[in-house]
Amino acid sequence: MNYLALLQRLHSETLRSTAAPVGVTGLSDRNTRLVNALADAWLEVQSERDWRWMRATTDAALTIDLQTYAGADLGIVSRFGRWRAEDDTYCPTLYINGAPNSLWQLTQWGLDDFRQLFIYRTQGSSTPVAFSIDEADRLLLGPAPVAAYRLRAEYWLAPMTLVDATDVPDMPERFHMLLVWRALMDIARSDAAPELLSRAEVSYGNLHDKLLFDQGRLPTT
Repeated sequence: MNYLALLQRLHSETLRSTAAPVGVTGLSDRNTRLVNALADAWLEVQSERDWRWMRATTDAALTIDLQTYAGADLGIVSRFGRWRAEDDTYCPTLYINGAPNSLWQLTQWGLDDFRQLFIYRTQGSSTPVAFSIDEADRLLLGPAPVAAYRLRAEYWLAPMTLVDATDVPDMPERFHMLLVWRALMDIARSDAAPELLSRAEVSYGNLHDKLLFDQGRLPTT
């Protein structure tokens, strides 16, 4: 469902007798509250944890002698959130251009230790074997690359904001109603409507459990 369809469904679930909105702008104050509640619900859901649908991958060439990479430096032109940290199932890899089977893994270092060895000490360019992530969410490679190796790394998308009527949340569509139920809880509380709140909480809880099972992942640093 797009933003407008979600808004119309939320309007219906509030049991209001007025006509359903036909857009997401230029609305009455009461309907603007619905618009805002949906937008807030979507941002809150995205920020709750590291969801599967918000994981993305870049495969791009490094720049010789360059150690520090923002998302845009590796071809990520929109919605870059942060680099994925190493964990039990993932680490970024490098390979030689034209030889994709020549993969080797990079090991994550703590930022202070990384800077002590690879930034503050003078080292010549070589084959990167380590990485870290700095305070500005830039990827640091050590040593600096001596060649234009290719990096295959994952990152998390930044939360998407609903703005236009045709905007569609990029979570799996079968979970779109989660936003309606979450928004309805806020509306029901402000309208002092306990029956609506109870129904919204039950529906939200049931669907949220399914979302966690299907798309959930514990937050990582």
